Amino acid sequence: MSEIDYSEKISRSLGEANISIVRIDERNFPGEKWFVVWVNEDFLVTAQSLAGSIEQELNNVVSGPSGYSIVVTFRPHRKEGQDPDGVKSTGPLSGSQVDQLIQLLEARSRTSDALPSLKYMEDPRASLAAVGASRHHLVYGRRGVGKTALLLEAKRIAEKDGFVTAWINAHTLRRLGVGAAFLAIAEVALNSLLQHAGSSQGGVYVRLKGISERVTQLRSGGAVTEETIAELIAELNLALRAILREDLVCLYLYLDDFYLFPMGSQPNLLDCIAGMLRDCNGWVKVASIERLTRPFEPSSRIGIEIPHDVSKIDLDVTLEDPAATQSFLESVLSNYTAAVGIGKPAVLANDTALGRLILGSGGVPRDYLNLFASSIVAARSRPKARQIGREDVAEAAGRASRGKKRDLEQDVSSNSAQALLGAQEHLCAEVRKTGYTYFRINAAQKSHPFYEILAQLVDLRFAHLIQGTLSDQKRRGVKYEAYILDLSEYADVRLKRGLRVLDLREGKWSFRVSGTKGTAKLLTGTLLRDELRRSPVVDLDDLAALVGSA
Repeated sequence: MSEIDYSEKISRSLGEANISIVRIDERNFPGEKWFVVWVNEDFLVTAQSLAGSIEQELNNVVSGPSGYSIVVTFRPHRKEGQDPDGVKSTGPLSGSQVDQLIQLLEARSRTSDALPSLKYMEDPRASLAAVGASRHHLVYGRRGVGKTALLLEAKRIAEKDGFVTAWINAHTLRRLGVGAAFLAIAEVALNSLLQHAGSSQGGVYVRLKGISERVTQLRSGGAVTEETIAELIAELNLALRAILREDLVCLYLYLDDFYLFPMGSQPNLLDCIAGMLRDCNGWVKVASIERLTRPFEPSSRIGIEIPHDVSKIDLDVTLEDPAATQSFLESVLSNYTAAVGIGKPAVLANDTALGRLILGSGGVPRDYLNLFASSIVAARSRPKARQIGREDVAEAAGRASRGKKRDLEQDVSSNSAQALLGAQEHLCAEVRKTGYTYFRINAAQKSHPFYEILAQLVDLRFAHLIQGTLSDQKRRGVKYEAYILDLSEYADVRLKRGLRVLDLREGKWSFRVSGTKGTAKLLTGTLLRDELRRSPVVDLDDLAALVGSA
């Protein structure tokens, strides 16, 4: 078999976008083959946007047990002596490599089926082996925590092992009813199976092709009845059971951003999918936000129930183990800095800034990468800045807050969004007026209706859990949960003085009173627990009354 000409395929793909290549460097690592493509700097961002589709094409043409995956990254080519924007580099934050890093972070921090992450780094909190098992899975986690990246890596491994995969994002289904959404999902799954079958004329595939054509007709014909969908599910299941069998064919159906589908209709849609795949070697992997997801309706027993029908994988992160979180996130960021020829992240940011990046992102990978890029931009506004500092991260976090509020408005209905934003404003005001940036909730109030609102604010990254269980020193049996407000809620210059603030440095908590010298100290051993015990207790009854009267 002739050797694959990767360079020719890369050149052809970029040529279709009118991007010419200066040169291509090939680098081999254990399990990976990297192509560093040099293009004119004016086309760099456009080229980066095509990286995912080029990688997918190259990985698809690799035949046999290659044992490696292909990664494509881009570098800007500029003429000797040329500086970007005509400005001479004056420090580590001003060079062209940093320009490229910012562009790369912005282009690749958000993953999708067309644009996977720069390089998958397995989060110790996740289990790639578990999500690849022959079992239905609900993968839960906040926005940006790595749900899509995990599913994409599982999909890549499944395809490498010769299994059939089908990917669909619920964003494309959010305005459809249950019947129409199910037909769209069934069509994607059937198309993947028929593509896998190739030119086979086996009876089972001929039958499946007929059902696929019927699904397409139903989709184009407008509204369908519940009875029609029920009959179709039974017919689909009968046909799929003849194909999706152990040691024959396996199907993995990936359903991303499921929380965007209306919550009231979620159990019915999952029930349809589970019915289609019942007793088949076919498995659905659903990525969603837990508190915006209802997989099962107990009263009607419709949907898929944990743990009987589906297993749960929880990627939700907290700041309870900041050292492990910082180590993981810096390893992810190092892939980006290495790709542009910069050393470790510490080259660009000092220790206090690196710790505050963990605090400002709440440990969420996408927030962390975006916040790092924004912090570089903030630092560049300071004359001759050589590194990102703590205040640069604070400024970037303030800007990021607006994006979180936009996310909230997209994730929930307009009425719910206004209610949550109102609750967030009152919570922050109540905590800050006590002179603190962190607070406690009595665990006895976890059944309080307002606790669900607090949990949603945590999911939406407006507050972060520090300790899940904190005892009361004076009252036996009384337990608390300790939280910290998001950095954006107390980094404003008007709020700087007199606040009791927690920071992170090298994975360890520290304390200071803002605007007051000589108050900084590391919270080693039991000192963190003691400090959290001094924080105010937010009564959910009082908070609910405040929000209700607004």
